[in-house]
Amino acid sequence: MEIVTSQSNATVKRLGRLKLKKYRDQSGEFFTEGYKNVLDTCAAAPELVRLIVLSESAYKKTGERFVDFDTVVLSDTLFDKVCETKNSQGVLSVNALPRSVFPRSERCILLDRVRDPGNVGTILRTAVACGYDVVVNNCADIYSPKVTRSAMSAVLKCNIGVDISVEEIKKAGYEIIAADMGGENVFKFESPRGKYCVIVGNEADGVSDGILRCADRTASIPQNNMESLNAAVAAGIIMFTLRYGANN
Repeated sequence: MEIVTSQSNATVKRLGRLKLKKYRDQSGEFFTEGYKNVLDTCAAAPELVRLIVLSESAYKKTGERFVDFDTVVLSDTLFDKVCETKNSQGVLSVNALPRSVFPRSERCILLDRVRDPGNVGTILRTAVACGYDVVVNNCADIYSPKVTRSAMSAVLKCNIGVDISVEEIKKAGYEIIAADMGGENVFKFESPRGKYCVIVGNEADGVSDGILRCADRTASIPQNNMESLNAAVAAGIIMFTLRYGANN
């Protein structure tokens, strides 16, 4: 296998451009980093994996795991320059962007202007674990390197819709349950009897007024001596409680 050492190599330039949302949108590609992350991506959506990029050291150790995919090997020094994290273990994959899809599960969560990449990625992982589809409206780019590191392979494991209005979701028969500090204690909530959509809002401002007006119910999490919880933590508590809580 030839080892790429030049920064002018086409793959190296391609990876550099994929750090930018504009180019991800133009090319229809994004990349994920990390040995386990890439393995999970290959297992979850092999049809979307366009290229595996390995450092020379990683190729010697784990290259046989990716023989079914097109592979490029970079020198260790060059790989370190193009990757976004020190914990990538010398492995990344270039993947096709999935299409936006309308929720299909009985449960979904809509993120309303959640801007922190770590929060978005963590919510995606939690949604997969709890069996929720996801809608992201005006959020941090879900295919940015920071989000994909937090989400792991969740960006390819769950159905994700982009910029789908609450009105459309409600029209499709989902009960709208918005997270709001003034809402009903979620641990005493009457279980949803059909399809439902949890709404989690912006870290600073919460759920927008327009969405709150569309909500059928609002849910809150009881707290001691704190004004609010981290958006990802709150989303996880509500998702698991509505699906597996004592009233379900």
